[in-house]
Amino acid sequence: SGGLKTRYKDEDGTVLYESYVPPSRDSIHLPTYVIYLLFAVFIVVSVLYAIIGHLIKDLIHDFADWLL
Repeated sequence: SGGLKTRYKDEDGTVLYESYVPPSRDSIHLPTYVIYLLFAVFIVVSVLYAIIGHLIKDLIHDFADWLL
């Protein structure tokens, strides 16, 4: 379509907008430190889940052995 060629003039003839193209919303632009922070939180949560999940599974097995 080539963009919308619209022109809005104020009372004194000043052009306010000409060929306005809105910014693309294809991607989310985050600051770099936010991306690194999210990545670090994901790694920490994954490691903690692996360690604690393994310990809880061992505890459940020990409790089942104690009951049986």
